[in-house]
Amino acid sequence: MIVRRVEGCQPFKAVDGSTVVELIGLATTGTREISLALAWVEPGKATIPHKHEFTEIYLIAEGEGLMHLGAEKWKVSEGDAILIPPGHIHHIENLGSRKLAIWCICTPAFTIEKTTIEK
Repeated sequence: MIVRRVEGCQPFKAVDGSTVVELIGLATTGTREISLALAWVEPGKATIPHKHEFTEIYLIAEGEGLMHLGAEKWKVSEGDAILIPPGHIHHIENLGSRKLAIWCICTPAFTIEKTTIEK
């Protein structure tokens, strides 16, 4: 069994511009099937549009934002879950005055090699 706490993990700047703590995944625990990370987007900021070769789920833990998935947009807030299929360009904007915190679940586990930044 592996037990990890957010407070015990080192945050880093992700390729999409968010700040991330990976709790479970290939880089942190060697887990290939799934990954779990907590990401933050500061007020007034947005992640960089990107896509993955894997499925991703966002669960909004705190704050409010505008989720972009392809040409579609939705206002999201605490408690909302967003399914992001493989190959779909997406990004999220923080619309609030406090940080936007997002649990990110990827299957198979997140890898930078299977992530593409869009311009």
